[in-house]
Amino acid sequence: MMKILMRMDGRGYKSYKLLLKERYKIGRINLSFRKIQSDPFAPPSVLEIVTPNTLKGYPQVALEDLLHRVLYKNLRKVSKKRGEGRSGEASVPRPSNSILKRSSVKVTDENIAVRINVGLPSRRRRILATEAIELIESVLKAFNSSLSDLKGSIEEHSKVYLVFNEIRNKLGRLKLVAFVGNGSILPRACHYCEEPLKGAVPFESPTSMKVEIETKFGVFEGMGVPKGVTTVIGPAFHGKTTLLEALAKSIWPHVKGDGRELVVTSKDFVYVRSEDGRVVKCVDVRSFIELPNSDCFTTLDASGATSVAASFQEAVEVGSNVIAIDEDYTATNFLFLDPIIGKLYRTRTIRTLSEQLSSIKDKGISVLLIANASSQVLVQSDKVIYMENYSPEDLTERVKNEIDVNVNAIEYSKPSSRIIEYVPPKKLKRRGLEIISPGWSAPLDFHTNPHIVEEAQVEFIAKFLSKKFSGKLSELDLPHPWDLCVTPNCSEVRTYEIAYALNRCEGIRVMKLTNI
Repeated sequence: MMKILMRMDGRGYKSYKLLLKERYKIGRINLSFRKIQSDPFAPPSVLEIVTPNTLKGYPQVALEDLLHRVLYKNLRKVSKKRGEGRSGEASVPRPSNSILKRSSVKVTDENIAVRINVGLPSRRRRILATEAIELIESVLKAFNSSLSDLKGSIEEHSKVYLVFNEIRNKLGRLKLVAFVGNGSILPRACHYCEEPLKGAVPFESPTSMKVEIETKFGVFEGMGVPKGVTTVIGPAFHGKTTLLEALAKSIWPHVKGDGRELVVTSKDFVYVRSEDGRVVKCVDVRSFIELPNSDCFTTLDASGATSVAASFQEAVEVGSNVIAIDEDYTATNFLFLDPIIGKLYRTRTIRTLSEQLSSIKDKGISVLLIANASSQVLVQSDKVIYMENYSPEDLTERVKNEIDVNVNAIEYSKPSSRIIEYVPPKKLKRRGLEIISPGWSAPLDFHTNPHIVEEAQVEFIAKFLSKKFSGKLSELDLPHPWDLCVTPNCSEVRTYEIAYALNRCEGIRVMKLTNI
């Protein structure tokens, strides 16, 4: 490689493309370029490094995730300006606190492979061979250092990952949809921060909701959130939304020190909320909306109530059996209707969630609600959690004994399943937590989706949306990020996040409706 680079010295930048044709070997390490940038100011090239796996016996995802984290830190030390534009850059995306599969690292029984963004150096768009060699050598040193550095923390990182998954695997048997370990720190330092709030009150389960979950690493004690309807109430700024957000983000395991390592939710947990103005394409919202054609409700400008009704049904259509809702971000008229005000109505177009809660539960769907304003919701709840000073209290028995409210119970019906056809626009790219296209009237925005925890997940979705799709959303087949993305810039998502994106795309057509 060095000989080839030296022969290129001073040539036009496009000569770097010659590096794509070869694979290079340095001892037991294999090098190859998967992508060469067209210009020093363009997104960087991608260098792939493969070495034999000498770290066997650890969970694949935990090892991949930790290597990404260590590599991120070590590459920052060697990345520096070596010419114009992005010359000299060496990087992988900054990781969140979630343990995820990524396109930067792939571990098999035989090999460990990484992909790294490298900005090939130039000046006046002429190749700087010496600087390019220095860059590649520094990247190799960072890679070797990373393999050595992770050996001291792989045991603990693997333990956190394994405990999370062992607890998750036992939730169903214990008839739970979530678990919050005692001692967890749920509040964050700021709204967009992942760091735990210093001095925050550690979580402590109410005695009546306390469960012990045995794992091969020991017994973990905390609050079990049961299947059925669970409602969280309490004064403002005392931890209701903090609890729900922690649960929503804990569809992914968290790294040691995050504070949410022992917060575990069902893999089918989906948070929904109102999204005024969102696109809805032929969603069966008959159970919530009584309007013409509500069996195939379509709009380019959904209201607060119709948007959350569509989101609820879309989640169920894909397979979710745990839906989370926060009243602060949800249209009130979707959640409940005051019975006195209801007497004034001659016509109703919304069948409220509170009227259908019992039926929803009977259909095997659990609902986790923050709902301070409705006694109708409380009396139908299997558990009522009162949050004060970030400490939970079980008020279930008190609600049953002290509140007597008649509920106009009505039947909930699951949505029809759609067979869709999606044709991608000609141009599609990620911009932060958005996906944009000149062919769309508005971007796909993921800022309010708590299941999206890093920009690399949006990059994965953008890559997935760059290809055609036809079929049921519940049958989406998602590849490992390594297999979808050539760059190291993608992280895994669930089927629910891909469905979330497709359901908001202007480019989908519904071909057929069938029963779930």
